[in-house]
Amino acid sequence: MNNHQIKRASECSILVVDDEEIICDVLKDALEPFYKVTACNSGKEALNLIGQNDYDIVITDLKLRDISGIDVLNFIKNRDEYAEVIIITGYASLDTATTAINQGVNSYLLKPLDISDFLIQVEKAVASRLFHLKSLSIMHQSEGISTEVKEHLFDLSSLYFFTRKLMLSLEVSEIMRITLEEANQKMGSVLSVISVNLFGFTEVFAMPSSGEIDPKEVSRLLLGMHQKTMPLVDKERFSEGEVPLFVYKGKKGKAPGINTLYPLSVPMMVGGRAVGSLTVFYDSQSKISTDQSQFLYVFSSMVSSVVEHGYTALQARRQAKTDSLTGIANHRLFQETLDREIARANRKNGLFSLLLIDIDDFKKINDTYGHQVGDAVLIDLTRRLSAMIRACDLFARYGGEEFALVLPDTDLAGAEILASRIIQTVSSKPYSSPQNLIYYTISIGLAVFDWNDNIKKDRLIEVADRALYTSKRNGKNRFTIGSISV
Repeated sequence: MNNHQIKRASECSILVVDDEEIICDVLKDALEPFYKVTACNSGKEALNLIGQNDYDIVITDLKLRDISGIDVLNFIKNRDEYAEVIIITGYASLDTATTAINQGVNSYLLKPLDISDFLIQVEKAVASRLFHLKSLSIMHQSEGISTEVKEHLFDLSSLYFFTRKLMLSLEVSEIMRITLEEANQKMGSVLSVISVNLFGFTEVFAMPSSGEIDPKEVSRLLLGMHQKTMPLVDKERFSEGEVPLFVYKGKKGKAPGINTLYPLSVPMMVGGRAVGSLTVFYDSQSKISTDQSQFLYVFSSMVSSVVEHGYTALQARRQAKTDSLTGIANHRLFQETLDREIARANRKNGLFSLLLIDIDDFKKINDTYGHQVGDAVLIDLTRRLSAMIRACDLFARYGGEEFALVLPDTDLAGAEILASRIIQTVSSKPYSSPQNLIYYTISIGLAVFDWNDNIKKDRLIEVADRALYTSKRNGKNRFTIGSISV
């Protein structure tokens, strides 16, 4: 087995094996900005390189000129059973895919390769490798950890397959589900909870060991011991429902009663800073021991980096849905949010409000002061409105000088109050540029989605857009309420 030293992603060593030189060159060029990469054009050369070097990841074609990619897979696994292997092939076969997967291949990709997808699969393999290296390092370096705890945790095959399961998806929700399930299983707890405050995401996840628990019951339990279970989560925001709480189903069976539970909690640390906490609950105080505490601490240390990785990927996806100028949601995220709010309102027999907002005579601002000042006015409006809305509201740039506000659980009266405040706030104070004071106003079209009306998303937007047009036609600097029935 290799000398397993903890490292950064950029230090990971990757071997690319393909008998087509052009494919080797393309893959090497794609990987080299991020990792240490070696490439070769034959299976035998690959075996020689693997025998002389420690590779974290091996990427090999299935059908090489001299030997099979499965031979390369077997060779690297015999040398380092926890190395990650990605198989690429132009000849799809269920039998060979099954063989490769059973022998520990990380991914099985078909040619022609999509480079973006290929890099994502490599990223997952690297994350899996680094997680395993960190786990081994923690176990070897943990001073004061009892032999019993180490033996319980330090089951390499169990740890490896947990790692693989955890890294199969970089989706935060799936990472949390797997982690909570594993925590309950290894800790013997009746309920496990993770609270996170990372990269602007504040969320809480919970799972009973069996059955289903009402999220309201979980919320009451956590609020009763807030400082211990959610130290990085604002208590008032959580109690108001502004911090998402996700409660997963446990295994089949009766749900535990949670009126009298005893918590054991440890911080989740990344790079020396707390990013959340992991808490397991027991139905008896006597089940909490020093060994359990040590075990939970080590377990938390191992999964924290994976949680961070999941949120890093989530942040990257969020940035893809963020307007580059203003920093708020873009049109794509607005549409997705509208779909989600419509589904939620229909499911809960609820309602929400939509405001479409347009800067009056914006072209005149651009023509008079230039596009840089025009951009500054867009940013100024974003700043002002962002300070007036709730954390649960979505503020998006709809396009050009037009913006949108989605207000969950807000009826017509509440939307009218906010629209009036926005109109007043914007018109009462100019934007102050280095050279000029620029007074500007906005017009608003308002529409309310009520599940009783049974309308589609496009119709809701149309109603708000027509109301906005009416505001413009009637003199601007005002809001108009759109009628669904018209």
